[in-house]
Amino acid sequence: MKEHLIGRHSPLNTGQEEPSHHPGPMQRRQSETAAIARGLGAVAVAAAVLASNREAQGAAPKLLVFLHVALKQRALQTEFGAALSGIEVTAVGRIADFDRALATGQDAVLTLPVVLDARGLSPGLRGHRAGAPDEVYALVGADSPPDPARVKTVGALDLLGRNDTTAFVHRVVGGVPAVERVTKIEDLLALLQMQRADAILLALRLVPEVKTMTRLNLQHRELGSRIGLPAASSVGPGGGRVLAAIDKLPQGLSRTVGVDEWR
Repeated sequence: MKEHLIGRHSPLNTGQEEPSHHPGPMQRRQSETAAIARGLGAVAVAAAVLASNREAQGAAPKLLVFLHVALKQRALQTEFGAALSGIEVTAVGRIADFDRALATGQDAVLTLPVVLDARGLSPGLRGHRAGAPDEVYALVGADSPPDPARVKTVGALDLLGRNDTTAFVHRVVGGVPAVERVTKIEDLLALLQMQRADAILLALRLVPEVKTMTRLNLQHRELGSRIGLPAASSVGPGGGRVLAAIDKLPQGLSRTVGVDEWR
């Protein structure tokens, strides 16, 4: 085969009346900057108070899941919710939805390490399969195994937004094809069916299941790059509790996201 507070200084009281005049452009810009800074400071304080209140009130910790599997996102959210009792789970399939939900406040996120890295987050719990924390990807095409050196357009799941997803695909494929981004696995198949892509990029573990979803004669070629399996990062006060719960996920659900153990 894709986030500051500025103090204010009051003028000294000299006992003299200041001359009346209209503020100049520089003064207006300074005033606007101070107002914006005060606003950002208020938002930061409010967010901190909200997080503290949620923890003090014993509110359920929140987990944000951004993973692409054969299940619909609603079904994936339901399965995680059932397995993680007492944790509020939100599953999304678009990077923009992930960023919005992350900004509203979460305790932990579960996604691919490449996404964590792009958002400046560190994994606190990594998924492993067959003892490895990463996996092979493949280019999948119709009728014959795609040649990475010859494909002109590759379909890929939008993990990181336009530019970063394109860079990700180029790194994994080892070339510079045009990239068609989609948000669902079934939409990748549509790209092949409509001949909008010469090949699609997938984790190798997904290829057998994807073959059952279409009448196309799918053929694949393994690529040399290995990409990290799903990992979890603590981003809020309840993150430790969420990661401990993920570590004890039922094997069936862990395998659904490509993992057979968490470390």
